[in-house]
Amino acid sequence: MKRLLILVLLLSNIQLLTGQDFKLIGHWQGVLNFSGREIDIIVSFHKKEGQYQGMLSSQKQQLKDLPMSEIWVTGDSLQFLVPMAGGKWEGAFDNGALKGNWIQGPYKMPLVFQRMEEKPQLAIKERSQTPKPPFPYSEEEVVYHNALDQTKLAATLTIPKGQGPFPAAILLTVAGPNDRNQMHGSPPHKPYQVLADHLSRNGIAVLRADDRGVGGSSGDLFQSNIADFAEDAKAGFNYLKTRKEVDQSKIGFIGNSEGTLVGPLAASQLENVAFIVTLGGIGITGGEVILDQAAGLGPLAGMMEDQIVNTQKRTRQLFSILRQEKDSLKAAGKIRSLVQKNEGTPKSNLFLLPQSPEEQIRLFTSPWYRYQIDYDPAPVLQQLKCPFLALHGDIDPFVLPDKNLEAIAQNLRKGGNEQYAIIKLKSINHVFQDATSGSPLEYNKNETSFSPRALKLILHWLEVVLDY
Repeated sequence: MKRLLILVLLLSNIQLLTGQDFKLIGHWQGVLNFSGREIDIIVSFHKKEGQYQGMLSSQKQQLKDLPMSEIWVTGDSLQFLVPMAGGKWEGAFDNGALKGNWIQGPYKMPLVFQRMEEKPQLAIKERSQTPKPPFPYSEEEVVYHNALDQTKLAATLTIPKGQGPFPAAILLTVAGPNDRNQMHGSPPHKPYQVLADHLSRNGIAVLRADDRGVGGSSGDLFQSNIADFAEDAKAGFNYLKTRKEVDQSKIGFIGNSEGTLVGPLAASQLENVAFIVTLGGIGITGGEVILDQAAGLGPLAGMMEDQIVNTQKRTRQLFSILRQEKDSLKAAGKIRSLVQKNEGTPKSNLFLLPQSPEEQIRLFTSPWYRYQIDYDPAPVLQQLKCPFLALHGDIDPFVLPDKNLEAIAQNLRKGGNEQYAIIKLKSINHVFQDATSGSPLEYNKNETSFSPRALKLILHWLEVVLDY
């Protein structure tokens, strides 16, 4: 899920590098143009014990006081990092303004700040499903590390009250930079907090972590790939095995979209994984999924059949370039020519791609994108013998339900797995909201963050399979 800002407020230690004070202290406001939307951004700076500290807010994005973890000041130059937004700003003090760019993953967008006299009062709302304390379970902030590359993973562990040990689920996010709650929209939906709350209220511990480069986690998501994310998931599994509150024989994975590739891959390399739940699960190669998105999203974007066919043709040409040209600079040149040839063709932000051609090229040539187009989950699915629940919304345009559910079922059967269930749910979209069309433009309009029907079904299946 691609969106500009990861919407969460996390208390963290702030480490700051300081330099010349060029009257930075105070409040600054700018407008970021992203995919045709204007997003207000407010940054505030102050000094404490001689060090700069800063926060980022946005009324439109329903963000309030996200802390900056690092601030660099060198002469008139300024950089600051906002981990919970998964991005940074780079620029300089110029004629009374802060002029520079917001950088997040493959996106690099102009963002100019003007000084404001005082910070406005922000009206921050919450969705009706967002859990509110006090909670009937404990909630603990934890950190663990990927054993191969030492990536730090920051997470929340919720543990039911009462006498354990308890079964445990590890939540794995959709594609793109996501925080542990898989937040999106404004006011923010927090589907993974909703899911964790539901499970932990009913006797299941839940571990949910920030993606690489988001929140408290280190690393660079777009310089990583599905195999790296599987190692992160394995690190979470091994961490839970150190917790006395967790039943070590009843730990499993729940993933959405890309997370449905990560969980099975991790499980295939571990012993004693108790279960896997896929939400909008992928059963075919990444390249096929992307090609099918033209068919799924095209009609929602008003594209005619010939336009959909042409989009798929250009996508195949893109894949051919990436497969043949391993040098990213050379590949970028060829993709640039392909993009230029197709200038003037219809575009839609439903596909959740960067609007700038150069940002698209950076995305396409990233290790993350290159790896996923040829990743085939079939061999992994055939290795799995643990209980497996595949849930899919019938109006998912990103991962087409019938094709992928059938592929998942075929591969599980081929591997001899007899403990699986395949269920297609009516009127549920890709991120498991109750919906009408499945369009991502509906996500923010929908009041539900996670379908209550799906919550009940997941819990019931886990109760039967885990017998706890």
